Amino acid sequence: MTAPDVVRRSFLDRTEAASLQDWAAHIQSWPIGSHVWGHYAERTAGGTAICRTENVSACHDAVRSLVDGRLCTLATERLGEPASAFKDKINYKQPGGAGFSPHQDARAYPGVGRVLSLLVAIDECTVESGCLWIAPDVDQLLAADDRGVVTPELVADLNWLPLELAAGDVVCLTGFAPHYSEANRSDRPRRVLVASYSPSSEQYGRAGYYAARRLAMEQASAADGRFRISTLADFDGREVADDLGAQEACTHSRADASK
Repeated sequence: MTAPDVVRRSFLDRTEAASLQDWAAHIQSWPIGSHVWGHYAERTAGGTAICRTENVSACHDAVRSLVDGRLCTLATERLGEPASAFKDKINYKQPGGAGFSPHQDARAYPGVGRVLSLLVAIDECTVESGCLWIAPDVDQLLAADDRGVVTPELVADLNWLPLELAAGDVVCLTGFAPHYSEANRSDRPRRVLVASYSPSSEQYGRAGYYAARRLAMEQASAADGRFRISTLADFDGREVADDLGAQEACTHSRADASK
């Protein structure tokens, strides 16, 4: 698989892409820590910035419709069999926002046989703003360090290609595709919606995944003290402690959740 094979250009038209930008802005306004599955912030040179919202579909009807609708249809097409979403998230990379070290999604989702992640560009993604870089044609798990990221020796040997995107473009990533992104050096945000799917036959559901994710993150961070926004310690940002610490239920307002 070569890099052009993984990109579906103009999957969302201009109107649809603009709607997704509005949804992301609304979700980003939720207070830090108010979303029980994770609404995380990082420290940047410009101050505190939201860096990720997990399981957006749980509290935003329009995002859920996109994830379970058109994106699921695309995942079914790419997997060659009926697909089901087991997670979704928005990564917000504001100016100065950190990137992610090279990693493979299959290592982050234990218990799933096949996984396909669809990354939808909410904003234009350029090299300067911290676009995705991938190493095509990898079809197996690579050696990883104690953070769960690909070892430096292997990273140096891989052929990395940048994927610059327009708003509304979609990247299709298998669980084995190594990828990373750099910090946002531009003066514009670089936000993406990522939805992850497995074959429906595997019954790898959202509830089971998020329960396992929470436990794995708690245990790993207790053991090594690292800031995590995923089961892997692949995020390169600096932690901002949450204000509210939602533990059992979301405390942000669900008003206008379909916007």
